[in-house]
Amino acid sequence: MSARRPARVTGLQLIAAVVLAGLGFLFVVQVRAGRLLHAQPEVPTRNVYALATLLRQEREARLALERQVETLQRRQVEVERAATAGRTLTAAMSRELESLRALAGLKVMRGPGVTVALADAKAQPPGATPVVVTYQDLVSVINELWAAGAEAVSVNGQRVTAMTGFGQVGGTVVVNLQRLNGPFVVTAIGDPATLDGALNIRGGLVDGLRALGLSIVVARHADLQVPAYRAVMKFEHARPVE
Repeated sequence: MSARRPARVTGLQLIAAVVLAGLGFLFVVQVRAGRLLHAQPEVPTRNVYALATLLRQEREARLALERQVETLQRRQVEVERAATAGRTLTAAMSRELESLRALAGLKVMRGPGVTVALADAKAQPPGATPVVVTYQDLVSVINELWAAGAEAVSVNGQRVTAMTGFGQVGGTVVVNLQRLNGPFVVTAIGDPATLDGALNIRGGLVDGLRALGLSIVVARHADLQVPAYRAVMKFEHARPVE
């Protein structure tokens, strides 16, 4: 009996040692796990702060970009308005320029009107001064046409403008510094009936020229064309007053 007790005691001691070792192992594992649990939250916390900072920066950058987009959109609208106004102004200026060019005689004009053909007298009295068309006769006819509302006038293809001068060199008439030979054809655009009536009024200019022996034929036309002034307009001494 005494020999069995130490063996039983030794077995119990071994079991106790194993249990204690297991408890010690579990205790060590628990302690390490506790340390890990206390240490791990530090990393996520730092990450959260970093992510929050990045999120705030991204929001600020987005707001800044939105403000820039709004500014650019406003500028785009302003530029489009300015471009539209510029196109409108350019179109208006173009129309005004074309109107001024037409008034200055720098554009070809087309429309209804009359032609006035003037030729020297066919029967010249012997020994008398020949009856020929002079530049004064042309100027008188053209003035009658202007007074009757003519809008564009030419003589033998030479446009009559405010800069046109008339002269006489021998048997030729000078218009726009160009020497023209008869017969002469004056083309005028305007109301045909009014222009014809103004020239053929009884006792008027045409009757007087015919009485001298000149051949004058006035004809109405539904469609005429008057050329543009081809010479160069320049001012050497005159200056516009501002």
